[in-house]
Amino acid sequence: MNKEKLISLISNPNLIDKEDNLVLNDITQQYPYFSISHILLSKGLLNTESVRYNRKLKKAALHSIDRTQLFKLITQNTVVKVENKESQIDIINLEDSPVNQEIEDKLNIGTPLEFNENEEHSFSQWLALTKLKKIDRDEEKKEEIDLIDNFIESNPIIKAEKNKFFSPNETAKTSLIEKDELVTETLARVYLEQGHLDKAIEAYKKLSLKYPKKSSLFAEQIKLIEDLKKK
Repeated sequence: MNKEKLISLISNPNLIDKEDNLVLNDITQQYPYFSISHILLSKGLLNTESVRYNRKLKKAALHSIDRTQLFKLITQNTVVKVENKESQIDIINLEDSPVNQEIEDKLNIGTPLEFNENEEHSFSQWLALTKLKKIDRDEEKKEEIDLIDNFIESNPIIKAEKNKFFSPNETAKTSLIEKDELVTETLARVYLEQGHLDKAIEAYKKLSLKYPKKSSLFAEQIKLIEDLKKK
């Protein structure tokens, strides 16, 4: 990928498509400490509704200097979509069976988590529950020197700022008890993706009280999760 193309993707991340994802994936393999490539790839996987997105988002967070900027990026309006989604992959640690797969499909487990700009808490929970630790930047400087990194360093796009908002350790302290106003359908899905089924059930119960008109839908979700727990 040449410099001009990289600038184009940085300037227009909503236009990253499947072909760009292949190139970005190669860059992350060749230059594993090049943070921009991981972040752009996560956005590209979201754009194309790839089932790889949820896992890649965790890795992008590891490489992000400022996770607030990552959050802003993935909550921007997406333009690119694909007609055929990639095949489903195993997302949570449950016994693999046709019955389990059917339930997981109904619960949309494995499909991209779509955070909106008001769901900072859901996003921070996604990071907190994975016990993420940021990449050691000193090690990065020692191990990775390449032309693209030099370009990024000389033309900074995102300023590194200390931000306590997306601190997994701080968020984990309140992760067991959610305030009703912070509970969203995305948060319930975050718990599902992580395999925290009891927390997902509790979230859907709170959503039923919060949105009575959708209580039957949430009741069905709870039933499916209960069935999943029995398998």
